[in-house]
Amino acid sequence: MSIPPIPPIQIAAVIASSTSDTVKVGIKSNRPVPTPGKGEILVKLEFSGVCHSDLHSIRGDTPMLTDVAGHEGVGKVVKVGPEVHEKQWMGTRVGIRWLYSSCRQCEICEINHTVCPYQKNAGANVPGTFQQYIVSPALHVTRIPEQLSPDSAAPLLCAGIAMYSSIMKTKTRPGDYLAILGAGGGLGHIGDKKKKLCLSLGATEFLDYREINIVQAVKATTTFGVHAVICTANGERAYEQSMQMLRPFGTLVCVGIPNKPFRLPATPFDMIVKGLTIVGNSAGTADEMDEMLAMAVAGDVKAHVEVFGLDNINDVLDRLERSEIDGRVVLRIPQ
Repeated sequence: MSIPPIPPIQIAAVIASSTSDTVKVGIKSNRPVPTPGKGEILVKLEFSGVCHSDLHSIRGDTPMLTDVAGHEGVGKVVKVGPEVHEKQWMGTRVGIRWLYSSCRQCEICEINHTVCPYQKNAGANVPGTFQQYIVSPALHVTRIPEQLSPDSAAPLLCAGIAMYSSIMKTKTRPGDYLAILGAGGGLGHIGDKKKKLCLSLGATEFLDYREINIVQAVKATTTFGVHAVICTANGERAYEQSMQMLRPFGTLVCVGIPNKPFRLPATPFDMIVKGLTIVGNSAGTADEMDEMLAMAVAGDVKAHVEVFGLDNINDVLDRLERSEIDGRVVLRIPQ
């Protein structure tokens, strides 16, 4: 296939040196296009999802060593570095995830490389996907099936795999009760719109915490409580409710990143007498990613997506900050 010439500079959404209430990033057209090194590929990005953790990074809530955020990028390989097989990669559509790379050599990686202490993360300590071109280790990208459109695949690289991997961690079985706190926006996918969306995607019941006591409602429906909770919300009250609605031997999976630190509302007494399990999750394995993408191809996994241009990124971030996002937002990268 014919690959267009690669320009020396590119367009990128760069974090402003001093963020205001309305301007968080600026669109720059003079960023150098990186060159792939040993074992790396150069990807021309087509779309990038926007995650709530991007907002945390841009606001300075979480550590960030780069000025380009984003970690849900989809695009095609346009150049390969040394020791990368050109015919296997050129023109291939791939995804760039939060887990940009891991050492694959330490004792932690031998168990699960997604929590490698030496990992690099796109949009955190290496430049992210809010730009036209990105270099990535070939070993860590995700091949995107041809049957999936790039805009629908983008949010699956973070929100999708985070939820799929979290469900796997609950060890729930058919017929078990699973509650998702924060459903309807972002990770979980205001009001009636979220209810309709969640029910259309297969939820058995939708509970609005603003209208009812959701812990009591869950107990009334399930008798003993749910078998597992995936908390995608980031508030202390949400985590407290998550613990309260678990049945004995229940599992809480922590996914939502708090805006401000707080202690997890779990007492040793509850943990002991109820036999509860608490785990955290941020990224799934490569095998889980492939499993989830296969489900997406089959139509069993769908993301509700709104697409905007990269130049609309500040408006998108403002809406995200106000919790006005219905599903997931994807940015179209200029071509």
